[in-house]
Amino acid sequence: MRRMHLQVFNAADWVQPHRVHRGIYTDPAIFALEQQRIFERAWIYIGHESELPEPGDHILAHMGTQEIVLVRQGDGNLAAFENRCSHRGARLVMQDKGQARQFTCAYHAWSFHWDGRLQALPLPQGYGSDAAPPSRDLVRIRQVQSYRGFVFATHSADAQPLNDFLGGLASALDNMVDRSPSGQLVQAGGKLRMLYHGNWKLFMENAVDLVHPMFVHGGAVMVARQHPQWGEHAGTTGQTTQMLLANGLKLSEWDGVDLHAHDGGHVYMGGFYRQGVIAPKRQDPVFTAYQSALEARHGGEKTQAVLAVERFNNLIWPNLSVNARFQTVRMVQPLAVDKTMVTSYCFAMTGAPPEMHTLSLRFLNTASSPGSLVASDDLEIFERCQQGLSEGLNDWIDTARGLGHDQAQSPTHWRANGTSELPIRHQLQAWLHWMGHAP
Repeated sequence: MRRMHLQVFNAADWVQPHRVHRGIYTDPAIFALEQQRIFERAWIYIGHESELPEPGDHILAHMGTQEIVLVRQGDGNLAAFENRCSHRGARLVMQDKGQARQFTCAYHAWSFHWDGRLQALPLPQGYGSDAAPPSRDLVRIRQVQSYRGFVFATHSADAQPLNDFLGGLASALDNMVDRSPSGQLVQAGGKLRMLYHGNWKLFMENAVDLVHPMFVHGGAVMVARQHPQWGEHAGTTGQTTQMLLANGLKLSEWDGVDLHAHDGGHVYMGGFYRQGVIAPKRQDPVFTAYQSALEARHGGEKTQAVLAVERFNNLIWPNLSVNARFQTVRMVQPLAVDKTMVTSYCFAMTGAPPEMHTLSLRFLNTASSPGSLVASDDLEIFERCQQGLSEGLNDWIDTARGLGHDQAQSPTHWRANGTSELPIRHQLQAWLHWMGHAP
């Protein structure tokens, strides 16, 4: 396989309308360029406001391979900076989440304010008359903005407004918030992490590939089909069985699930859960109480409109997957060209019956935990793809399924049947856009 030389890089050589070069999944030089041209310039999801309720609260986050610290400021705003002491480069913050009056480096005790400004350092006389110039401050992330509680950041001072970047997929975040009877979400229930030896784009592409479930997840579906009565059980057993059975649609049925693509590489798929506690609308005391609480906030008409939004995976490119119905997100963090970390967590809807959060937790564990039958199937396939793409003489991957049958809904919105590869092609077009323009 040819190696890329940055001085002659032409993104159009790697992505074509019906195929993509395997090098974008395997070449370390392209991976390094992705960090510069995508993850340093696009808006990247870094956390939720509920994780930082008080001044000094902070969390670790990532923008591609770069670790950053997101901090609640004294005035209530948010700021972020590189997790790297400006003295000798040591990691400054070690815990995923915490509360601090200031940030002090363990190496030489340089300390910094919440906004990254240098606060104090030992032996200041050794640095002359100006011991604290701006060059000794931590490196701030240029822009940090929140959309309905979801926090995004970019290194680019010239980035388009966040609302414009989110485009048609802002509706996924809107729907998640609107499903809360109070309009408030709180990140709760811990976080799950899965590591796989494969490229980050494999996860995002697979999340809206509706041909693979009946093959890749066939074993899990078969177990559920052998014991369908388990789906009648209460609790985890019942919900897990219902979720596994739902993955067993025929290809003709998957083809009936809508796929949608919006400008910017953002895509989503329609829902396919139909029965039991995972159905979009249920007739049971918990859901009745939840719907009543929602109507108290929205009124009957808007409540019906909110609950009628029936989607499954909503992908905000480049690396965020949202499921509004189950109040979950999955963040895809590239670690290396062949190594990726997926972090998943869910939100509690303030004002909703606690059983609704339990439903979300069970969904997350069944679909996105290291012990998940579904997730382990997918990670195995990603690693097989990475292994196969790394060797051999065929440089090209076919992405032509459904090509020519996309249906334009507007100049920035397209629809296709469920077995089309429209979402993959659309993500690759976004990759082409960002990679084709040098900073």
